[in-house]
Amino acid sequence: MRAHDLDQDSGHSGDEPSRQPTLTDSLRLSEPGSGPPSGTAPGPAPEPMPASEVMDRHTRERIEQALRHVALGVCAASGETLFQTIVDSLTKTLGVDLAFISELPAGCETHVGTRAVSDRGHPMPNLEYGLAGTPCRLVLDEGFQFIGDDLSRHFPGDNMLSDLGAVAYAGYPLLDSAKRPIGLVALLHRKPLTNPGLIEAVLQIYSVRAAAELDRQRSEASYRAIFEAAEDAIFVHDLTTGAICDANPAACRIYGYSHDEMVRLNPEQLSSGIPPYDQAGAARWIGLASAGEPQRFEWHRRNKDGSLHWDEVTLKRATLDGIDRLVAITREITERKRIEETLRATVEAALDAVIGMDGAGKVIAFNPAAEQTFGYRREAAIGKPLADLIVPERFRDAHRAGMERYRQDGHGPMLGRRVEVTACRADGSELPVELAIDRAQGPEGDFFVGYLRDITERKLAEEEHARLEAQLRQAQKMEAIGHLAGGIAHDFNNILTGAMGYVTLAQELTRDRGDAKLDRYLDRAQRASQRARDLIQQLLTFSRGRRGDPRPLDLAPLVRETLRLLGATLAAEVEIETHLPPGLPRVNLDPIQVEQILVNLCINARDAMSGSGRLEIGLGREHLGGIVCSSCRQKVRGDYLVLRVKDTGCGIDPIHLDRLFEPFFTTKPSGQGSGMGLAVVHGVVHEYGGHLCVESTPGEGTLFRVLFPPTSTDDTPAPDARSTSRDPTPAPGRLQGRVLLVDDDDLAGGLMLDLLEDRGLDVVIATNAEEALAAMSTASEPFDLLITDQAMPRMTGLELVRRVRPINPDLPIILYTGNADALDAEEVEAAGVRALVRKPVDVAVLGELLRDLLA
Repeated sequence: MRAHDLDQDSGHSGDEPSRQPTLTDSLRLSEPGSGPPSGTAPGPAPEPMPASEVMDRHTRERIEQALRHVALGVCAASGETLFQTIVDSLTKTLGVDLAFISELPAGCETHVGTRAVSDRGHPMPNLEYGLAGTPCRLVLDEGFQFIGDDLSRHFPGDNMLSDLGAVAYAGYPLLDSAKRPIGLVALLHRKPLTNPGLIEAVLQIYSVRAAAELDRQRSEASYRAIFEAAEDAIFVHDLTTGAICDANPAACRIYGYSHDEMVRLNPEQLSSGIPPYDQAGAARWIGLASAGEPQRFEWHRRNKDGSLHWDEVTLKRATLDGIDRLVAITREITERKRIEETLRATVEAALDAVIGMDGAGKVIAFNPAAEQTFGYRREAAIGKPLADLIVPERFRDAHRAGMERYRQDGHGPMLGRRVEVTACRADGSELPVELAIDRAQGPEGDFFVGYLRDITERKLAEEEHARLEAQLRQAQKMEAIGHLAGGIAHDFNNILTGAMGYVTLAQELTRDRGDAKLDRYLDRAQRASQRARDLIQQLLTFSRGRRGDPRPLDLAPLVRETLRLLGATLAAEVEIETHLPPGLPRVNLDPIQVEQILVNLCINARDAMSGSGRLEIGLGREHLGGIVCSSCRQKVRGDYLVLRVKDTGCGIDPIHLDRLFEPFFTTKPSGQGSGMGLAVVHGVVHEYGGHLCVESTPGEGTLFRVLFPPTSTDDTPAPDARSTSRDPTPAPGRLQGRVLLVDDDDLAGGLMLDLLEDRGLDVVIATNAEEALAAMSTASEPFDLLITDQAMPRMTGLELVRRVRPINPDLPIILYTGNADALDAEEVEAAGVRALVRKPVDVAVLGELLRDLLA
């Protein structure tokens, strides 16, 4: 601030004009005993006085009374004239030379600018000045300051003070609503000042009014800047009529009107006119907002060019410049509405159920797929608690606990996850669903959107897939066991061929010696070998290497006869009940193998009942709709003749059910079972296209159902010539001839060599087909007979026969094997085989063949 800026000489230089006594005069601003404040020389320069001064009670009351009268004159002013009124009043009231109000710019701490300056009641131009080294700096930093005299000595760097000739200063800060300094009101006098308490009191009263106005103007400027810069359209409406009082530039730009056009516009022209977006709808919203209740709603507007758009409107009552108004803030949501409509159409057309739920757990959206999935109409579902509609009762407490947890900490156990849960329909039935939940925010707070997919078909498919996998694994396991059993049977056949053959030879050698003890030993050895042979036949049956003699059978008579024969085997304490109705369809089976099935099942039942209980056996025709075979895991459908064997025994532990039909698996004590019984049943039943179903409850009993497909014909097939038994009576005798024997097994081949030589035959032995062909091509004499094993490495016996036939078409050939049923009879005959012999070789049968072929 410079002195010439304030123009001190404007009618006030030299002697002061005559004036009326002021409040200052009456309250004695000068020290007691000094002369009048005007026109008197100052006394000794006083030191700066403290910020407050103790006055007697009577003086304070006079000050307060006088200041109230002063304040009334200021309160009548407002706006920009208020600051000038205040400084003019201060110069007149306190009788000082200069008074000014300065504003501290926002964010600035180095300089201030005056808002009003008065030189003895005359307004002066405003200016900016730096704060460094000035008393104004102290006012802003420390509060009220009073320097009664010798001002330049205290602030030598403030040239403005010396230019003005000021010797006294008083200043009071202006504070905003947050008690932060935003300016100051100050006095300058060219003579000393006294009575700082009075001056502080006066400045404090004026500062409150000045600060309030300055704060208001700043706020208004800030709000106006926001109003002008806002990207959203903002309207100011008359509270009563709804007329537009003001609109920001964004509103004018968005709606297409100038500001002058906008404030003259009827608000009805801004609506689409389509109910409820018409004058009546607008009046309803205005009425609610005018009553003090803020409103938020969507509005369909019309622009100046006639185009229609969607807005989201916030309408609120506010006081602007002391007048109650309605402020409307609108934001265009046309694109959002388009997306919402697209999403709504997508949700409506979705194949999955889409359900909306508010924060209280009530349904707010329910698409057609949800109606179809859960059996509720949309109208019936909206507003209902979701837990009561689709959450099974046993899960509702957990559902409500999850909602409560979300309300407390904002976390939900299902949010952001894809899970499989159980839901229920309107009819109470349950279904598996895949659930995903998203959280969203709406005008009324958080809400949730659940996407639910009925996965009943998928679960059924998964179960079917698992069943088929189990069936495949079971089939592969049983096939592997079957191959293993077949291989074991073949090897044992070779062993037994040697063992039984040598026993037979030994019996022939010792028959006439009369050694009873040796005869008994050999007889027991032969019987043991025969038991081993029977076990091998069971292995072959399990592995489907031994097919019986199937024919159309009426099972009822066969079952009765078998049970009659079993009477002595089953304990007297076992009660047998039968249900064997007549007229049942026939089945194509080997009767001996049927007996074997029934005997195995009945013996197992007897053992399970520990000799006492009830055994139920029945036959019946059943139509099966999809049960699963207990042994092969295949799904069974169609008509079957069912043989039922049910006992009241100890039952079967569920952990053993999957292994029941494995060879050598048994739950009986050691020595009470070979573990082949049910394995044989499995092999026989599946050989003829049947299945087995087992139901068992530990402690209550077991039910076996043997399923046989009914035969479509009653024609009895011709008996298989290979199964025709021959009289095994030994007929030893000397033979003549040259024999080529081919066998890769030392034991079986050695036995055959001994048998043939024992009967007087000349034998050449080869261990494989190549050696046999070489022997035939180099033989000095022709062979009278070829005997070959079937299973040999590189070239089988049948292949050898085909190679020999072109060389010697008339040579008799015997093919022997441990797995005759694996060969096709027509193929064997076509190759030129004269006889097919099973292992273990029956010595008597072999002897008859030799006599026939070498005769």
